[in-house]
Amino acid sequence: MRQIGVVVESDGDKVKVKVCRATACNHCGQCSEEERQVRSLLEPSKEIIVEAINKAQAAVGETVELTAPDSTVLLAAVWAYLVPLVAFLTGIFLGQWLGPIVGLSGQGGSIVLGIVFLGGSYLLLRLKNKSFKQDERFIPLAERVL
Repeated sequence: MRQIGVVVESDGDKVKVKVCRATACNHCGQCSEEERQVRSLLEPSKEIIVEAINKAQAAVGETVELTAPDSTVLLAAVWAYLVPLVAFLTGIFLGQWLGPIVGLSGQGGSIVLGIVFLGGSYLLLRLKNKSFKQDERFIPLAERVL
């Protein structure tokens, strides 16, 4: 993954970079340039601040290219999207089986355990997020100054 942004803060070997979140709509090519400009005016700003390792030794105000390995981006997407989905589905299936045992209907057990497992997966992600922030595989690199 490659992104371009502007350094807004520098702190030794790390920098904070303002980048614009890309959307699939921006690059599909189905609408004209004028339509894209109008859509960009109507959409709220999608700028975010990203912390990156300052490999390029960039200073505040410089434009840099951020990179992250595709495998790391894919792993982060699995954690963010697939883990909660699997937890939710597991809760639904277990609830269908355990619901009648605890005095609920199968559907009621599915709803309750699905929500509990989904909440548990978000709690797990919140706890895991702290270790992701410290793992350098998940921190993008400011590779070069543009």
